[in-house]
Amino acid sequence: MMNGYDDVSLEDLIGAIIADPMWSPERSNTSPARIREVLGLVCEDEAEAERLYGRCSEAAGSHLEENAPLTDAAGLRAAAVLVEELDETRLERVAELLWLSEISTDEVIRLHRAYKIPVSHLEDDLLPVRGEGALVWDSRGREYVDLDANYSVTNLGNANEAVARGLYNQARLLISQKEDRIGVARARFLREIMPMMPGDLHHFYWQNSGGEAVDKSLKIAKAYTGQRGVVAFTGGFHGRTHGAVAVTHNEDYRRPFGLHEEDWVHFTEWGDLTALDRLLSEGSARIVILALVQGEGGGARPATEEFAHGVRELCSKHGVVMIVDEVQTGFARVAAGEGQWFASHRYGIVPDIITIGKSFGGGYPVTAVVTGEKIAKAMRPGYDGSTFGGNPMAMTAALIATRQMRRLDLPSRVVELSARFKDGLEVIKKKHDAIGEIRVVGLMIGIDLDDADRVARVQERMKGHGAHSSLSTGKTMRWLPPLVITSEQVESVLAAFDAALDESLSA
Repeated sequence: MMNGYDDVSLEDLIGAIIADPMWSPERSNTSPARIREVLGLVCEDEAEAERLYGRCSEAAGSHLEENAPLTDAAGLRAAAVLVEELDETRLERVAELLWLSEISTDEVIRLHRAYKIPVSHLEDDLLPVRGEGALVWDSRGREYVDLDANYSVTNLGNANEAVARGLYNQARLLISQKEDRIGVARARFLREIMPMMPGDLHHFYWQNSGGEAVDKSLKIAKAYTGQRGVVAFTGGFHGRTHGAVAVTHNEDYRRPFGLHEEDWVHFTEWGDLTALDRLLSEGSARIVILALVQGEGGGARPATEEFAHGVRELCSKHGVVMIVDEVQTGFARVAAGEGQWFASHRYGIVPDIITIGKSFGGGYPVTAVVTGEKIAKAMRPGYDGSTFGGNPMAMTAALIATRQMRRLDLPSRVVELSARFKDGLEVIKKKHDAIGEIRVVGLMIGIDLDDADRVARVQERMKGHGAHSSLSTGKTMRWLPPLVITSEQVESVLAAFDAALDESLSA
């Protein structure tokens, strides 16, 4: 016993400071900078935190570099100081925070700023280190309701014990096999997914990202039609790979790569069936690609029933392959009724090809192109290939995630929670002139404010009220909460939004 603490408490602290290569091979020993940061979080008085850090530093050895991992011996000496000085509550908190990250927040930020290729804006306002359901905690111990779900990836929660256990079990047996090779994990998954698919779309080509799936859907469609021409829509976004960005409408995404004047891509107005009919009548394109609910490009903008069914009818009339990009809308994200796993179900249509991904693997990277037998047979061995597509780890994650989705009856859950968001947002809108159109499509939510600056200010202030939102399209704030969000968390998000709006208007 040390100062009233048993060996388990000391063991927990030592385990948080000194990495066990057997049980935590991903960790390194804690750095002095992280100990300093954590003491600043658990001690009410800044002077006390500095005093304790000084004692730890002296015991560990002041010559150590602040951001370098402590040696085992230095870590033990620092742990002894903490056990001597801290009461049980604070000691447990220190151990918890050190377990979540052994690297200081400032050092994580520095490394990302120094070495990230700037393909996107670096989000370094908080460092997420743990999740549970729709909640995330940052490196400083603050809790948030997550409104991004990593672009709709973590629909089943920001941590998932069943997926983690399944991946561990599979990794111990067989980590990777190429797409060509048959496997038990994939067979298990195929038996599970079939009842969820629209129509006769039962032929899969496995990929690793949404952009890849879109690229491969275009290749398959071109192999089937024998023609290159593709029609895409204004406001459409389909990914960042070469082919996917070529059919994405925003020219700023295409121009840097010389993809803004591709002769095989024809953009037409979203919602305009007459223009689409005219374009398809010309015969220069026999492929149409769209998302039935536009996300990033359209700000959560759904197709009308007339437009969705009109596109299907025109594709059938002209012998054109209809590709529906369900990477973000799939797996109940936009459900409006029972059994609506995809936007295609919501609209009551069966495309010729769909792309699926995002929440497909419960957070693990796995996507697919799915089509019917006739189109599938247009492909031949050697036309394409994938080293990691459909690997055992991905298929295990997809199997477990799909089972959970069905057991939780996510479409019904989405219908209920969507109504709560819609009703709550309409109440808030009556109080704030800054709010324009509100679009609640399942749990894909777009809220138009008076300008883009307002969106940024509201998002920043929402974090102070425990709700994390970072997605936006111009003056549209977009919410994609995990589909396992609770009713109570919905109410807390609405309260955070209301308060943040008040603060943005009074600032």
